[in-house]
Amino acid sequence: MNNTFTSTQMDLAPKTIPGSWHHCFNERCPLKDECLRFFSGQNLTPSTQIGLAIYPNALVNNACAHFVEKRIENLAWGFSRLFSQVKKVDDTPLREQIKHYLGGHGTFYRYKNGERKLTSEQQEWILQAFQERGYTLQHPIFDHYIQQYVFAG
Repeated sequence: MNNTFTSTQMDLAPKTIPGSWHHCFNERCPLKDECLRFFSGQNLTPSTQIGLAIYPNALVNNACAHFVEKRIENLAWGFSRLFSQVKKVDDTPLREQIKHYLGGHGTFYRYKNGERKLTSEQQEWILQAFQERGYTLQHPIFDHYIQQYVFAG
């Protein structure tokens, strides 16, 4: 299941940009067309006047240590569909296994309620956990899906 792909054809909603994200404004950078940091800098709201930035001197020999490839990923959230056909004997162990993997009880519910979104890697891990218990899952597996830029780096 490969839910990650490279694309530059999707709009960037400013509300999806993490507050801790560093933007780039270096118009002379040869990597700017493929860089999410430059792309995010170009998509800030007009009211944004201050924030975190990558300085132009980060570009050394046409390379930048802060470059982040512009990628869109299919993210997911919600577990109702996932657990709808699970036997009672497997329900609690699977939930506990997923909670542990995701970082605990509170984090599990953030993914359940859409406050956090599952990456393709996390989706694959969860799918494998169900398959290891003998479940074959029909797509769509999770309750909701969305395509968003991947802010990693």
